[in-house]
Amino acid sequence: SVLVRIFGAEGMIDRDVETSTYAALCNADIAYRYLGRFKNGRIEGWLDGFLPLKCTDLSHAGTSLEVAKEMARLHCVFEVPEGELRDHHFGTDLDVITVGLWDQLSSWMEQAKGYSEFKTPYDTERVEKLQLLDKIELEVKNFISSFTAGPSENEDSGDSTASICGSNKGKKSGVVFCHNDLLAGNIMRHSETNKIQLIDFEYGGSNYAAFDIANFFNEHAGGTETEENGQTDYSRFPDPEQQKRFCMEYVKTTKRSESMLSGLTECEVDENEDLDGEATDLLKSVAKFILVNHLYWGLWAVNQAAEEGTDEFDYIRYATNRFNEFHAKKAEWEEA
Repeated sequence: SVLVRIFGAEGMIDRDVETSTYAALCNADIAYRYLGRFKNGRIEGWLDGFLPLKCTDLSHAGTSLEVAKEMARLHCVFEVPEGELRDHHFGTDLDVITVGLWDQLSSWMEQAKGYSEFKTPYDTERVEKLQLLDKIELEVKNFISSFTAGPSENEDSGDSTASICGSNKGKKSGVVFCHNDLLAGNIMRHSETNKIQLIDFEYGGSNYAAFDIANFFNEHAGGTETEENGQTDYSRFPDPEQQKRFCMEYVKTTKRSESMLSGLTECEVDENEDLDGEATDLLKSVAKFILVNHLYWGLWAVNQAAEEGTDEFDYIRYATNRFNEFHAKKAEWEEA
């Protein structure tokens, strides 16, 4: 059996780059079986016995830890092949790695500002209430400025570029190839073995590992499934203990993967290292990217509403919920 994938979100994703990246991920045993490309889609292997997760599955302790392991494996094991593909994702400068997040945020902000009308007058009215030209734009600019202002003592602070560190090629700076869209529907689980398989890497690219983790935490609230139609539920957001467990497993798997890539066996990894301290530091970075992630997908949803309308999915409701949660989380963050 095969899966015939028809591309969507046209104009927002370079499908030539995305397909080449997917093929490279398959070669690295991260994605599953690339079989061929046609004009507006491609053919992939069928994942027999696998089903996509539901939002309620994300908070299950065992499932969450398996996702942490697979995310760490993606971040540690996958190296974008040298050449045009790597230049696209990480830039052409051999001394620095470009992080595409900030340019993407700016681009989507400018795109959203360019729409004076949406598919219906009701949609136009709802977007106007989001005050994209002042409140959201100001937040986007402030975050980009604060994250890219210059070097700081914390190497995971969010600089727009990160030094290549030996063979790790930037991973010590927290910059890796990220999935960037790990919602429940993009995580498959085998019904018998519980093996996790990540799918749909179309938004993948160079980014901070903390962004991928923040995205996964935010996706606990859902809103993207057809029956939810843009309505999120942030009461499902993982509590501090759940977040800590996830990051502990992520750090542990990262250490094991890096050691094995260095030629050590898994049993040679020191399990007594300060995993707790590293997980705590990671969570501090994740907290900042939780806010950025809301702006990222909120703007994406506004642009999707302009291009596709809201008949089949209420992108504007989703954007509104994302921006509202951004303001709520920002208030908590400022009070902490």
